[in-house]
Amino acid sequence: MGESTKNQPVRVVYRDRSEFFKSTCVSAIDAATAQGFDVTAIEFNPDGEETPGVPNSQNVEFLEGLADQLCSADEGSNTNNAAVIACVQNGDADVMLARMRLNGCRLMLAWFTTATWGWAADNTDTIPFFLGGGQWHENFVYSDKFFETGKAVLEYGKEKFGYMGSYDHVVSYAMPMLIVELLKSYFEVVDSPNVTDVLVNRYEEIRRSLKKINNAHTIFGPVSFNEYQRNNGRGAAGTQWVQKSNATEFQLGCISPLDQADVSIVLPSPSALPCPPGSHLDQNLIEGDPAILADKCTLCPAGTFAQYENTNLKCQQCIEGSTSTEGAKYCIASADNLNSFGLEVLGFILVALSWSSTIGYMVWLYLNRKDPVVKMSQPESLFLLCIGSIVSTSTIIPLTLAEAAPGESARGASAACRSIPFLYSLGWVLMYTSLTAKSWRLFKVAKNADQVRRVKISVNEIYVTVAVVLLFDLAILIAWVLVAPLQYIRTNVSTTLNEATGVMTIETAGACQGSPDDVSMWAFLGPIIVIHVGSMIVTNVFLFKVRGISDRYQEQKYVALASIYICELVLLGLPILIAVQEAGVREARYIVIAGVIFLTDTGVLALIFVPKIKFAKKGLPEGVTVAESIRMKRSSASVISGSRRGSNVVSTVEEIRRRAYLSSTSSTENASFSSSGIPSIYRSFSGASSNGNAAVVLPPIHSIGVSAASGAGEEMVEEVEESENDKDDFHCVKSNCSNV
Repeated sequence: MGESTKNQPVRVVYRDRSEFFKSTCVSAIDAATAQGFDVTAIEFNPDGEETPGVPNSQNVEFLEGLADQLCSADEGSNTNNAAVIACVQNGDADVMLARMRLNGCRLMLAWFTTATWGWAADNTDTIPFFLGGGQWHENFVYSDKFFETGKAVLEYGKEKFGYMGSYDHVVSYAMPMLIVELLKSYFEVVDSPNVTDVLVNRYEEIRRSLKKINNAHTIFGPVSFNEYQRNNGRGAAGTQWVQKSNATEFQLGCISPLDQADVSIVLPSPSALPCPPGSHLDQNLIEGDPAILADKCTLCPAGTFAQYENTNLKCQQCIEGSTSTEGAKYCIASADNLNSFGLEVLGFILVALSWSSTIGYMVWLYLNRKDPVVKMSQPESLFLLCIGSIVSTSTIIPLTLAEAAPGESARGASAACRSIPFLYSLGWVLMYTSLTAKSWRLFKVAKNADQVRRVKISVNEIYVTVAVVLLFDLAILIAWVLVAPLQYIRTNVSTTLNEATGVMTIETAGACQGSPDDVSMWAFLGPIIVIHVGSMIVTNVFLFKVRGISDRYQEQKYVALASIYICELVLLGLPILIAVQEAGVREARYIVIAGVIFLTDTGVLALIFVPKIKFAKKGLPEGVTVAESIRMKRSSASVISGSRRGSNVVSTVEEIRRRAYLSSTSSTENASFSSSGIPSIYRSFSGASSNGNAAVVLPPIHSIGVSAASGAGEEMVEEVEESENDKDDFHCVKSNCSNV
């Protein structure tokens, strides 16, 4: 005995007019009391009249009062889990059970005498899990000298009489056999018994001797009688209405004796059990379900949850920001790591700013297309640079759109993923290969200028250079899409449960990834990186070779700064990107990538265009032609910018003309000379000096210098020079220089 038995109420109600009812329930009361249970015995006289003129067995109010003693709606929860034993008739059972349903009773068990009677067949919706008992069950395998089992007795009766008998049929057969055993035991101790005398005059003595029978062997099994005149030769035939394996309907199974049982007892009844997580007690089932012992739990509705076993009549409501489906143990809050609306707006603002500035540069380029700075900077290349920037910055758009919430189709997000490398890579190629081709063109111009040779470079050569690199890059990108296309894949990052609120937060993150079964994306990224880095290196090499040309017309310093700028962005952005990638913070990853793209494109354009805008606005120093300004070293150019008409300007121009003259005279050994020894190349510029001697007038540098073709094949330097005022040209005569 312990706390579990002391706290378990056992309520027993029985009729007192029948020895069968009384002895059955009294034996249960004594056994439960001996085990230490909290026992309440309720005895009633079915023929009594609590209400005059109405027998108690027909008095509904009286029977409901008995039911209230078994399980009252006003008492505590322990009462509602009582074990009820009722030795009653069919009508009594109907009224009591109806009342207990109304009281909201959830019984630990219900043992009713009616459970093995015809009442059970008439109340199939009520009897699930009801317990009952008797002296025999068809599952018994006891035998006698005539039949192997009690079921064999029934089958014989069906064969003999044409119908299948029941428990009563077996009892009718077993009783005469038991009496035979009794008589045999009574007379076997007498040498010469007078049977007739005993049966006539000593019948009561024979009947009472039944108590002395010890394990008589019958079709019921061993038979002995206790003080309650109940068979205790073996365990009673305990029964319960259960669902046998693969059965859809409830059947009366045998639970005792254990050596004869064909099912296990279901105890406590489902109605007495707490509801499992994700469900709650349903008051409608408690009061309205005929099966009083059946499960009274129902699933939590959507938006609610039950984290633990419970006996609550409703589930907890999910807190704001979380939700649940029917039958939820927890509420679910998802952390989808999607870009916020504000962040998406920021992305489009960055695109708009970059495009606006690029378009502004293109407009300036068109309006100043005749300016020497623009012409020497090769506007075709600059336009390609701007277009490349627009394409590259466009990468931010699919980067913004490359996401899908859990449950949404990822088709559009995957398409955006595949467009990202196309836009960024092609934009980079357009930007840097245009600078590469431009630098190569400037290098050829400068090289031939040093040799005082005319060279003509077609714009088509620039386009071919850009197209070749672009096709290589495009081929790699197409192969990437065909072999191992990027897909938008959402994966679980973590799952955390807040025990206090019952909210389970499922964090997921989506990203553009290659399929694990596909070729690694580095098989394609590697060659693309080689192309991009190679373009940067080649561009800077060419520009380094023409570093002697005035800053006004070449971008070596600015492209080098742009290259360093890009490297710095990559070196700073890459560790940050790796850190936020490992942390799974999509918004931070988006900001880093979009920021690098925006700063790269706008920064490179600013470093290329801003100096040109400054030089174009400032114009040439007074007295310096375009051709002369091309060949000035940076140091000279800086002097010129400090003194528009000072002696430094004159000395610089004189030096340029002197070198051009010496170069032309030394490289024209086969040229024709006049009688005064003047090269014929300068005859058109000859004249008489003030003392009458023949004079050699060194023409402006554009007359003997370099020209390069513009987009329509015009000669760049010559065309530029035609727009200059010749009165500012310097002419050198022999060793003297004067401003004409």
